[in-house]
Amino acid sequence: MPSAINPKKAVESAAPALNTSQHHTNSSALHSIYFVGDLQPWPGFLSAVQACHENRTWRQQTLGYMIQARDLYAYGNVEVGDEHGVQGRSQKFFGDVLNTIFESQSTTEENINLRFADFKCIQSTYPGTPDVILKDSNHALKIVGELKAPWIGEHQIKRRIANVRLLREILAQPIMYMKDLGCMYGFLSTYEETIFLRQVVDNNGVWRIEYSPVILSSTTYDKRVTTPPVVSVKQCFFYVGLNTLNQGPVNNMSTGWIVDI
Repeated sequence: MPSAINPKKAVESAAPALNTSQHHTNSSALHSIYFVGDLQPWPGFLSAVQACHENRTWRQQTLGYMIQARDLYAYGNVEVGDEHGVQGRSQKFFGDVLNTIFESQSTTEENINLRFADFKCIQSTYPGTPDVILKDSNHALKIVGELKAPWIGEHQIKRRIANVRLLREILAQPIMYMKDLGCMYGFLSTYEETIFLRQVVDNNGVWRIEYSPVILSSTTYDKRVTTPPVVSVKQCFFYVGLNTLNQGPVNNMSTGWIVDI
């Protein structure tokens, strides 16, 4: 018998494994730029994601059904060999799913007015083109994201997290987009790994970037684990998305944050 998939179950679940071809691109897509501003871990990120999830009253709408046989629509059947393929899989297994979850949880008291979209879905004269955004129904930009192919060693986030020089290099592009476009929140993802970012200003007007732990697409939420919590990528997107609902553009006038290398 098929089992129903409700929003809570969907947001807790891991994403399907990326089906990478044996033939694929081999060159790094990192830009020759470097972030030199204040960079700090995002304090309490995992606990905040878990608290958001556990404290929420989830509407039990059926979003779909899981069958015992291989589901042709729920697995990563398409082979990917370049960044465009990674973008397509990310929008299917994160964007499509989360757009449905956002809509399912919207009420008259809380309208979760968010959608994953392409950058060209908003009006902008910005010369760059971020890979993915979240926007509201008024086409206001809420979150900006950058995607990279996971099989390129230079793109792998977790191996860089302990080396501040390498971390500043890989995060420079999404941070540049966040600052230029006035987004408080952003992310970098390879589909298999995702790191979430936010701009924060202190009482002296000094801006910094905070970064989350690296979240794996293969991780399913485990409520029994709390030190530290084990959360899914979709839970993180849901949490960060909720934080943007009443957040307008930010005006970070810091100079010299991004330098060429």
